[in-house]
Formats: sequence, structure tokens, C-alpha cells
Amino acid sequence: MNETRALARFVAETRFADLPPSLVANLRLTVLDTLAAAFVGSVQPWARRILEVARALGGPPDASVIHQDWRTDVSRAAFANGVLIGAFECEPLTGSHASGTVLPAALAICQREHLDGPAFLTALAVGFELSARLARAAVGLETERGFHNPGAQGPFAAAAAAGKLYGLDAERIASALGIAGSSSAGLLEFAWSGGDTKRLHLGRAAQLGLESALLARRGVNGPATVIEGRSGYFTAFSTKRQPETLVDGLGTRWAIEPPSLKSFATHVTQQAVVAAIQGLKREHPLDPKSITRVVIRGAHRIMEARHTGRAPHDVLGGQYSLPFTTAVALTRDMSNPLVYDEDAVRDPLVRDLARRIELEPVDDAGHDTPGFWPAEIHLECAGQRHTVRTRPHKGSPGNPFTWDEVSEKFRRYTASMLDASRASAVIERVRALEQLGNMAELARLLARA
Repeated sequence: MNETRALARFVAETRFADLPPSLVANLRLTVLDTLAAAFVGSVQPWARRILEVARALGGPPDASVIHQDWRTDVSRAAFANGVLIGAFECEPLTGSHASGTVLPAALAICQREHLDGPAFLTALAVGFELSARLARAAVGLETERGFHNPGAQGPFAAAAAAGKLYGLDAERIASALGIAGSSSAGLLEFAWSGGDTKRLHLGRAAQLGLESALLARRGVNGPATVIEGRSGYFTAFSTKRQPETLVDGLGTRWAIEPPSLKSFATHVTQQAVVAAIQGLKREHPLDPKSITRVVIRGAHRIMEARHTGRAPHDVLGGQYSLPFTTAVALTRDMSNPLVYDEDAVRDPLVRDLARRIELEPVDDAGHDTPGFWPAEIHLECAGQRHTVRTRPHKGSPGNPFTWDEVSEKFRRYTASMLDASRASAVIERVRALEQLGNMAELARLLARA
């Protein structure tokens, strides 16, 4: 079967009326949570440096950049907003980081073309779904090949969303996917030696996917077997082929349901551990200087080599490391994402704790709950011993956010960037996306006046 063409038909034929009400509700949650991540990203020094380059390159002022007072062309706006969303490790994971690859492309086009909320939501749905299916179908892409998933499949997903918004037929969308396939990239070397490249991957995928759709719209052709062909996506990125997972239940079973959101600004595999530590500290206030031993016993997935760095070079290295994030959680209140900063990374107490934390992988620690990898934390402090078991973190598929909870998180994350009235305005626009007649209204509200 030609999986590329099957996916293209799904994108072209899906209508807003085809989306289950529960999916639409979850998309709204994901949109609001994504915007919170972007605002947090906008104050990070590495994101500001990247945006300075995007702004200097210019372009017609067709689209806004979140929390900025300048506009640019849709391509650079998609890039900039994708960078902001992925700048601080707190964006939703639904569809394998599709919030930072699909949403920026869709938002930029909707603003320029004055498209409505239902069109935006439909583009997100098909783009997110394509992203999720590609991510789960490539075996060993990250663990063995060394690619970063959103960088590899993000251009496909953004191209699908952009092609949907422009009303491309299945043939043109297949071409857009074919063009996007030559933009698949993103190496995981940042996990070992630091650097800002991970911050770029989501934005670059959004930008290149959007441009792929624009090229296809103008009649540029891409290979219509880009996913399953002899030199296509599977051959390049996967250690074995699983094409059947790409189209099984396509259009009837949504791979992006239920959504996967985060509670803390860390890698997803550490969310439950941080949540457990936060709970432990509420019940038993701890003096971090008196901690003598910490042992984490849990699933192999949370202790992969790329997640066990003890002495990170930068914030990203810390956010990617289980022992280091555990040390930060033991010394700071992680409900405020901004506490995970350079001071935390350089803190001698944090670095000493991270060095001493013991990791014990457990062979039978498999999990039945998507997005959750169980662990048990043993802690000795001031002569007392504590043991706590993790549970699915808030935002995970097994413990989803309600609208009120994700709204509270949005207000908390953006408190230093937005006043209360503007935060409320954003929340209300997202709550009513199905009724929004012009997405430019929301885009302008997200920009800095």
C-alpha cells in the first residue's frame, strides 16, 4: 500500500465536522498549554538570540511572533514561534511535540489569510495525527539512529497542516509531504555535549513544512512515496519497518487521543519523579543540605544514557537529565518553571546532589499507562527515611488536565509576562476557538503591543 498517498487523502478529506467533540476539546487544551510554553520561551536568552537573527532577516509583516512587538513573513514567524514553544522543555507532547511544529505553521497562515477557528483546529488535528503516527512507526529513530523525533517528522506534519489550510487536494498534499521529507533532520548530539540546537528543531520543522506546502501549492512536485520508498522516511530513520501502524484505523482511531501535556519544565520521562518529589516536600519539608542518600528505582526508559548526565553544561542538559532534574526538584519549587535557570545549573548543592543520586533500572518496571514510566524514590534526610512511588503526572494521558487546571497553569506560567486581563482574554479566545471568525484576532493578542 502507498502510505504517503493514504495519509495525503486523510489530510485532504478530513473536515471539522469529522472531528469528535472530545478531540476538539483536547485540542483547545493543547493550544492554551502551547501558548503558555511559548511565553515562557520568550524570556529565555537563547531564544532571544535566535529571534534576533530571524528579525534581522526581515520579510513582509504578515504574521506575529508571540510576545514580540515586530512581525515578519509567515515562514520566519513559524520558525520563531516554533523556537519559542520549544525553548524551555515545557511544551505539550501530543503528536510528538507537534505543538511546536504544526501549530506555528498553522497560526502564521491563518493570520495572513484571515482563516477561522474551525479551519485552524482541523489543520492542527490532521497535522498532529500525522506527527503521532510517523513518530510511533519509526523504530529506533532516537535511540539508535541518533535523530530527534520532532526534527525528523515535524516537517511532514507542518506540511500537512499548511496544505490543509490552503485546500490542497490529495495529490498536492502528497507532493508537499514529498518535499518535506527532504527537510527531515535534527541530530540528538545536544543530549551529550549541550548546545542550543534542540531549541531550533521545532521551529525549523514548522518553517520547512510550511514552505513545503507553499512549494507544492505552486506546482513543485515531491516524491509520492517519500515515506515508504526505498530511500524514504522508513529507510533513513527506522531500524525496521512498521508501515501498517501509519494507516491502521486512520480517520476512525485518533493516535493523539488522549493528549499528553507536561506539568514541569523537564523531559517527559522525569515528570512523574518531579511530581512525586513535589508531593513529598509538601508532606515532609526537607533541608536539601541534610540529604544523605537518594535512590531512584524505575523503568529503563527514564534511565537511558542520554538522560543520565551528572554535570550538564547548560539548562537544556539539566532538563534532559534524570539525576540532575531530581536534584533541582529537591532544592526548588518546580511549579514555577523559571526556577530551572543557570543559577540552578551552577548551584554547588544541586551539582553535588546530582552526582550522588543512585539510579537502579528495574527489568519488570513496565507500564500500562501511556506517557508514564513508574519509579520508586528512596530518600534519606536528617536521619529519616522516605519512600515514595510515582503516579501519572498531571497532564499525562492517565491524569489529564481539566480546562480550569490548564487555565490556572497558563496564568501561573505567564504571570511575569502578561497582566491578568490580557491572560484572561487569551484564555477566553482559546476557549471559544470554534466560534472565532478570524484567527488574526488571537494572533494579535499574543503579540506585544
